[in-house]
Amino acid sequence: MIAPSRRGVRVALTLALALCPLASGCDGAAPADAGAREDAAEPGEDAGAPIPDVLGLPALDAANAVAPGHPLFEGQQRFLWDAMGTERVADFPPTAFFEAWLAEEPGLFDRFGFLDDPNDDLPIGFKRGLEDPTHVQSTCALCHVARLPDGRLWLGAPSTRLDWGAFRLAVDDRWIAQGNAAMLTPAEREKLTTLGPGRTNAASSAYPRAVPADFPPYFRLGARTALNYLGTGGNLRTEVYLSVFTSGAGSPNPREAVVPWPPEARLDPMIAAMGAFEAPSAPAGDAARIAQGRAVYEREGCDACHHAGEPSALGVTPWDELERAPGEDAAWPRGSIATSRAHRVLVDGDGEGGAGSDTGYRDLIAFISRHGLSARPSDGYRAADLGGLWVTAPYLHNGSVPTLDALLRPPAERPATFERDGFVVDTTVEGNGNQGHAFGTSLSDDERAALIAYLESL
Repeated sequence: MIAPSRRGVRVALTLALALCPLASGCDGAAPADAGAREDAAEPGEDAGAPIPDVLGLPALDAANAVAPGHPLFEGQQRFLWDAMGTERVADFPPTAFFEAWLAEEPGLFDRFGFLDDPNDDLPIGFKRGLEDPTHVQSTCALCHVARLPDGRLWLGAPSTRLDWGAFRLAVDDRWIAQGNAAMLTPAEREKLTTLGPGRTNAASSAYPRAVPADFPPYFRLGARTALNYLGTGGNLRTEVYLSVFTSGAGSPNPREAVVPWPPEARLDPMIAAMGAFEAPSAPAGDAARIAQGRAVYEREGCDACHHAGEPSALGVTPWDELERAPGEDAAWPRGSIATSRAHRVLVDGDGEGGAGSDTGYRDLIAFISRHGLSARPSDGYRAADLGGLWVTAPYLHNGSVPTLDALLRPPAERPATFERDGFVVDTTVEGNGNQGHAFGTSLSDDERAALIAYLESL
């Protein structure tokens, strides 16, 4: 799900909590779990309410989709169709607005990189609410279903062509032209113009600039113990709960929530389905070349951070201006990395509102405690799962490096600008920095090509 900025929950210096598409945590630190979840419903929670049916809704013909009757089918359907009632917070104009726009412009959603849903007039991940169909809302599938180069749909792959910022701006423009008050503030509009396809804004509404974050792949999430790019979520349940909360359900607290918190019977199937998504197998490559690349991978110590095939071992590499490999410096046992400094304002602050507590902080802490979530501080960036690299370009947490070839070159040699579906990513703009991850950048051309062949085979 994409969390709207309306809550404005920022990172607190004491717990360094970063929200969707982030969550909260730090490798090696004890999780701030606050104990076991509380099963008893509190005022404003929806434990006894009917759960909207999704089994009768059309299934998506994705290459890795499970069929009706499979134990994960209900959760898969909720991933595709269920916004957990958050359509009621009215982040968008009414459904009728989009129906009229579609009648005038049948290719409306294609223009912004949405994926067509053959079973619906609305695209994958942007649906009529199951509780209030007069309003629309995004679901988790919006950013995490993609069409592979061979034409197959794949659940969990990042939707790298979706220009969410441009879409939000176009919706607001049309809404205003029809005589309505703007739904976006001037500051929000300015930040949306800087994102481009495949990215969202990780900072709160209070921060004066956008902090772009690439849509992450949802592969092998169920096995991970450090989720989101800051590595702050201790498990998938925490990540999903925080995402739903920041989207408006159960917030600001159970007694004042416009949207009651959904019961576990509605959330748990979706969490199970999302945790089972695997990366698509890469097309067959040159076996000898791949073996050569694996030797380079092992020699360069890439597995010290990335742990190919072991998602539960993926941890956080601390941020610092000087990069170190794990074991290189006794004072930095996990090494260090110098990727985009702009993202560290979500934890460290910069004197301009980039961190610190705000009015939503106490409600957030209470929510984490009430549901026994694993939310922990972060001092760096989570090492990426390398599965599916062949379909997840561009790279780094902000999508600032267009190819693996560019990533395996010294930062100064990486493209300063590149085009992403018509949008120019300028890495000199704050938040788009392509510095850092200088590991493996001193290879010969032949070694680099072999390493890429291996990485793309994972």
